[in-house]
Amino acid sequence: MEKKLWWSNSLVLLLLLAGSLTAAAQVRPADFGMLDKLAGTWVYKTRRGTVVETWSRTNDSTWAGRTWRVTGADSALQQSVQLVRHGNDIFFIPAYAGQTSPLPIRLKLRVLKVIGFVAEDLENGFPQKITYRFKDEDHLEARVVGKRDGTIEEYIFPYQRAE
Repeated sequence: MEKKLWWSNSLVLLLLLAGSLTAAAQVRPADFGMLDKLAGTWVYKTRRGTVVETWSRTNDSTWAGRTWRVTGADSALQQSVQLVRHGNDIFFIPAYAGQTSPLPIRLKLRVLKVIGFVAEDLENGFPQKITYRFKDEDHLEARVVGKRDGTIEEYIFPYQRAE
């Protein structure tokens, strides 16, 4: 019976681990410019009114967004958001209207690609995961998932760029 070389199995395992580490590092601060596609006003019309989301770049490390619910002539701010590059990380930081918690919610971007991003903090209640996906230059889908009162909630916002 032929003896197996102990180092050959270890080498294969080491190569597999190294490959998985590079795959996990999907967000680089240098890719912050990929968020430029967010710029502008995005609209989602519902039976009850319209959801309007606006995004603008504040500086070289911060994007600011606001989400409004518009019904007839009335509008109400639903949330303010910042996408912030801090060191080697990028964070999605929402502040909801009526939020009582003094601590900000910080979801770390785990994936940042040309087609969008995924931000998550699975330790948080709501939201735990936020996904923005560009279907094309004029269509953006935002998904918000989290737990509230023991129930998993998911909201989908199929936005279209305002003209």
